[in-house]
Amino acid sequence: MSEHLYTYVNPTSEKHLSRVCRLLEADGVIAYPLDVNWAFGCDAGSPKALDRIRRLKPTHPKDQPFTLICSDISMASSVGNIDNHQYRVLKKAWPGPYTVLLKRHRSLPRQIKDKRPVVGVRIPESTLLRDLVTMWGKPIATTSVPLLNDGTVARLGYQVFEDFGHGIDLLLDLGDELPGLDSTIIDFSEDVPVIMRVGVGDPEIFGD
Repeated sequence: MSEHLYTYVNPTSEKHLSRVCRLLEADGVIAYPLDVNWAFGCDAGSPKALDRIRRLKPTHPKDQPFTLICSDISMASSVGNIDNHQYRVLKKAWPGPYTVLLKRHRSLPRQIKDKRPVVGVRIPESTLLRDLVTMWGKPIATTSVPLLNDGTVARLGYQVFEDFGHGIDLLLDLGDELPGLDSTIIDFSEDVPVIMRVGVGDPEIFGD
């Protein structure tokens, strides 16, 4: 049976985060507020959990891997290749509402059994999510929650729980309303960054 868990930050609850980590370890699927929208997450190395999320979001392209949430740029550099120039730019952008596409690091397949050539990485502003990933110790696979059954965007946790509670194990909720917007996506897999989608955040930061 799924659980709607109200939690808090400053500081985050180690007890709550430990409970989430136990669920992730057991192929669980969670939902949480990811800066500007609601998202699903799971162990990036769990095929069973990834399939569960795909059933919740059948509109997600089957050949498109989920974004990996990292706690900091050090973790990001363990899944994607980041050269000195990219590092300087990404230090300005992260934490922030940017999903960045990078060439995968050679160790990625060993970490999560994933041989994708390009990996999408995000370091959110959310203290809750960064503390969760830090405790988990490796990236969490994530994708935004799809439209609700009535065709609207989820803004509050109870809406996500009502429509998707049947398919998740736990929903983390800070009690805040989210705008339900998209992040900006930047392809930084080559020398020159390419804006793939303009959302929240100033893409001009990648033009420096």
